[in-house]
Amino acid sequence: MLAVIGAGHKEGIAKHLAHPEAIPSIEKLKEKPAKRITFILVFGAAIGLIMLTTIGLILSKGYSRQTLLLAFGIWFILHGTLSCLGVVLARGHPLSALTAFVTGWMTNLVPFAAAGWFAGMVEAWKRKPTVSDLKKLADVETFDDLMKNRFFKVVFVAALANVGALTASLLGFYIIWQWLGLINPFDLLKGIL
Repeated sequence: MLAVIGAGHKEGIAKHLAHPEAIPSIEKLKEKPAKRITFILVFGAAIGLIMLTTIGLILSKGYSRQTLLLAFGIWFILHGTLSCLGVVLARGHPLSALTAFVTGWMTNLVPFAAAGWFAGMVEAWKRKPTVSDLKKLADVETFDDLMKNRFFKVVFVAALANVGALTASLLGFYIIWQWLGLINPFDLLKGIL
């Protein structure tokens, strides 16, 4: 029997051939891992809960539809601006910045649709990173070298757009709650702590 393997797998395969009793059974490999509660999951759920609470407070206080639309406008502009700013700081393509601006508001409403992912996809479409760009990352010595690498640029654009959207979420709740006079978040935190 002949098997062709990649160099990265050679050591692990040699170890399993030397000690076949350590190879896990097929049944064990088919088992699905137990679901774990992670910080990201809890944080995302908390942001979603705060968003629903905000909408509920706006509606329960008897505010008009115009007030709800204005709150959404604040949310849209703040998220769009900070997500777009992240792309600009990453020196991304103007279409990537526009994409981040337009999709920034969805970050909390649709957890699987982060603004940075969309901006990163547009950046990849415009910059077209290659396998060669990925390989060149190992030879990078300065931040300027990193910024010239198309693969890194795509990842950096996505990351900074997401940081902008996260910052906008935290800031957005505070601004909207203060503007509507609903609840002072700092008073709420004092009650919890």
